[in-house]
Amino acid sequence: GSGAGHAGALSQGDQPVIEGRLTDPAGLLARLQAMPAILRGEIAGRVTALAAALQQHVQRDKLSGQLVAVRSGRLRDSIRMAVTDDGPAIGARIFSDAPQAARLEFGWRGNGTPAAALRSLKQRFVLPLRQGSRPPAGRDRPIDLAPRPFLRSALVDMASEIEAGLAARPGVELP
Repeated sequence: GSGAGHAGALSQGDQPVIEGRLTDPAGLLARLQAMPAILRGEIAGRVTALAAALQQHVQRDKLSGQLVAVRSGRLRDSIRMAVTDDGPAIGARIFSDAPQAARLEFGWRGNGTPAAALRSLKQRFVLPLRQGSRPPAGRDRPIDLAPRPFLRSALVDMASEIEAGLAARPGVELP
Protein backbone atom coordinates (compact mmCIF):
# COMPACT_ATOMS: atom_id res chain seq x y z
CA GLY A 1 0.00 0.00 0.00
CA SER A 2 1.74 3.14 1.01
CA GLY A 3 4.61 2.95 -1.40
CA ALA A 4 7.27 2.55 1.30
CA GLY A 5 9.95 0.14 0.24
CA HIS A 6 9.37 0.66 -3.49
CA ALA A 7 12.42 1.53 -5.52
CA GLY A 8 10.62 4.40 -7.21
CA ALA A 9 9.72 6.02 -3.89
CA LEU A 10 13.17 7.58 -3.48
CA SER A 11 13.80 8.77 -7.00
CA GLN A 12 11.99 9.73 -10.16
CA GLY A 13 14.26 8.88 -13.03
CA ASP A 14 17.55 10.65 -12.40
CA GLN A 15 16.06 13.29 -10.09
CA PRO A 16 16.01 12.55 -6.30
CA VAL A 17 12.70 13.12 -4.54
CA ILE A 18 14.41 13.95 -1.23
CA GLU A 19 17.33 16.28 -1.39
CA GLY A 20 19.38 17.77 1.44
CA ARG A 21 21.87 20.58 1.53
CA LEU A 22 24.23 21.41 4.35
CA THR A 23 23.98 25.18 4.77
CA ASP A 24 25.84 25.55 8.11
CA PRO A 25 28.56 22.87 8.39
CA ALA A 26 30.31 24.69 11.27
CA GLY A 27 27.06 24.87 13.28
CA LEU A 28 26.33 21.20 12.67
CA LEU A 29 29.85 20.24 13.72
CA ALA A 30 29.49 22.29 16.94
CA ARG A 31 26.18 20.57 17.73
CA LEU A 32 27.66 17.12 17.13
CA GLN A 33 30.69 17.91 19.29
CA ALA A 34 28.47 19.14 22.16
CA MET A 35 26.42 15.92 22.30
CA PRO A 36 28.91 13.78 24.28
CA ALA A 37 29.25 16.43 27.00
CA ILE A 38 25.48 16.84 27.27
CA LEU A 39 24.92 13.07 27.42
CA ARG A 40 27.76 12.67 29.93
CA GLY A 41 26.17 15.34 32.13
CA GLU A 42 22.84 13.50 31.94
CA ILE A 43 24.50 10.20 32.91
CA ALA A 44 26.40 11.84 35.78
CA GLY A 45 23.13 13.33 37.02
CA ARG A 46 21.43 9.94 36.90
CA VAL A 47 24.30 8.22 38.72
CA THR A 48 24.24 10.91 41.42
CA ALA A 49 20.45 10.66 41.87
CA LEU A 50 20.53 6.85 42.04
CA ALA A 51 23.43 6.89 44.51
CA ALA A 52 21.58 9.37 46.72
CA ALA A 53 18.48 7.13 46.62
CA LEU A 54 20.61 4.12 47.59
CA GLN A 55 22.23 6.07 50.44
CA GLN A 56 18.80 7.09 51.76
CA HIS A 57 17.53 3.51 51.44
CA VAL A 58 20.43 2.25 53.55
CA GLN A 59 19.93 4.92 56.21
CA ARG A 60 16.12 4.82 56.31
CA ASP A 61 15.29 1.18 55.55
CA LYS A 62 18.32 -0.76 56.82
CA LEU A 63 19.93 1.16 59.68
CA SER A 64 16.94 2.56 61.52
CA GLY A 65 16.37 -0.60 63.53
CA GLN A 66 15.47 -3.01 60.72
CA LEU A 67 18.79 -4.92 60.41
CA VAL A 68 20.88 -3.31 63.11
CA ALA A 69 19.62 -1.95 66.42
CA VAL A 70 20.11 1.79 66.73
CA ARG A 71 22.17 2.81 69.74
CA SER A 72 23.64 6.18 68.94
CA GLY A 73 22.84 6.55 65.23
CA ARG A 74 26.53 6.99 64.38
CA LEU A 75 26.55 4.09 61.92
CA ARG A 76 23.46 5.40 60.13
CA ASP A 77 24.93 8.92 60.05
CA SER A 78 28.28 7.63 58.75
CA ILE A 79 26.83 6.37 55.46
CA ARG A 80 28.39 8.46 52.72
CA MET A 81 28.14 8.77 48.96
CA ALA A 82 30.94 9.59 46.53
CA VAL A 83 30.47 10.03 42.77
CA THR A 84 33.56 9.82 40.58
CA ASP A 85 34.02 10.86 36.97
CA ASP A 86 37.45 9.72 35.87
CA GLY A 87 37.13 10.09 32.12
CA PRO A 88 36.01 6.78 30.69
CA ALA A 89 33.73 5.89 33.62
CA ILE A 90 31.26 7.56 35.95
CA GLY A 91 30.75 5.66 39.20
CA ALA A 92 29.27 5.97 42.65
CA ARG A 93 30.23 4.49 45.98
CA ILE A 94 28.12 4.17 49.11
CA PHE A 95 30.28 3.49 52.15
CA SER A 96 30.83 3.98 55.87
CA ASP A 97 33.97 4.76 57.81
CA ALA A 98 32.39 3.79 61.13
CA PRO A 99 34.52 1.20 62.97
CA GLN A 100 31.61 -1.23 63.39
CA ALA A 101 30.46 -1.05 59.74
CA ALA A 102 32.69 -3.81 58.32
CA ARG A 103 32.09 -6.27 61.15
CA LEU A 104 28.32 -5.78 60.88
CA GLU A 105 28.31 -6.00 57.08
CA PHE A 106 30.60 -9.05 56.82
CA GLY A 107 30.44 -10.58 60.29
CA TRP A 108 33.35 -11.23 62.61
CA ARG A 109 34.87 -14.31 64.22
CA GLY A 110 37.63 -14.30 66.80
CA ASN A 111 38.52 -14.23 70.47
CA GLY A 112 37.43 -11.25 72.53
CA THR A 113 35.86 -8.20 71.01
CA PRO A 114 36.87 -6.96 67.56
CA ALA A 115 38.35 -3.86 69.20
CA ALA A 116 40.39 -6.04 71.58
CA ALA A 117 41.64 -8.15 68.68
CA LEU A 118 42.76 -5.03 66.82
CA ARG A 119 44.42 -3.73 69.97
CA SER A 120 46.21 -7.08 70.38
CA LEU A 121 47.47 -6.96 66.78
CA LYS A 122 48.75 -3.43 67.26
CA GLN A 123 50.54 -4.45 70.45
CA ARG A 124 52.06 -7.47 68.75
CA PHE A 125 53.22 -5.85 65.54
CA VAL A 126 53.23 -2.08 65.95
CA LEU A 127 54.01 -1.28 69.55
CA PRO A 128 56.82 -2.95 71.45
CA LEU A 129 55.26 -5.57 73.70
CA ARG A 130 56.14 -5.03 77.33
CA GLN A 131 57.44 -8.01 79.23
CA GLY A 132 54.59 -9.90 80.88
CA SER A 133 51.74 -7.82 79.47
CA ARG A 134 48.43 -9.62 78.99
CA PRO A 135 45.11 -8.57 77.54
CA PRO A 136 42.51 -7.52 80.09
CA ALA A 137 40.50 -10.35 81.69
CA GLY A 138 37.37 -11.41 79.85
CA ARG A 139 38.76 -10.49 76.44
CA ASP A 140 39.65 -14.06 75.43
CA ARG A 141 36.15 -15.41 74.93
CA PRO A 142 35.31 -16.67 71.41
CA ILE A 143 32.96 -14.45 69.42
CA ASP A 144 31.10 -15.34 66.24
CA LEU A 145 29.18 -12.29 64.99
CA ALA A 146 26.91 -13.22 62.06
CA PRO A 147 26.93 -10.87 59.07
CA ARG A 148 24.08 -8.36 58.83
CA PRO A 149 24.66 -6.92 55.38
CA PHE A 150 23.03 -3.52 55.19
CA LEU A 151 24.93 -2.14 52.17
CA ARG A 152 24.85 -5.26 50.00
CA SER A 153 21.19 -6.00 50.77
CA ALA A 154 20.22 -2.40 49.91
CA LEU A 155 22.01 -2.74 46.58
CA VAL A 156 20.10 -5.96 45.85
CA ASP A 157 16.83 -4.22 46.83
CA MET A 158 17.45 -1.39 44.37
CA ALA A 159 19.19 -3.31 41.56
CA SER A 160 16.25 -3.20 39.13
CA GLU A 161 15.64 0.51 39.81
CA ILE A 162 19.32 1.29 39.25
CA GLU A 163 19.45 -0.75 36.03
CA ALA A 164 16.28 0.92 34.73
CA GLY A 165 17.57 4.38 35.65
CA LEU A 166 20.82 3.85 33.78
CA ALA A 167 19.22 2.16 30.77
CA ALA A 168 16.57 4.84 30.15
CA ARG A 169 16.84 6.94 27.03
CA PRO A 170 18.36 10.40 27.44
CA GLY A 171 15.96 12.92 28.89
CA VAL A 172 17.87 15.92 27.63
CA GLU A 173 17.29 17.78 24.42
CA LEU A 174 20.33 17.59 22.26
CA PRO A 175 21.40 20.76 20.48
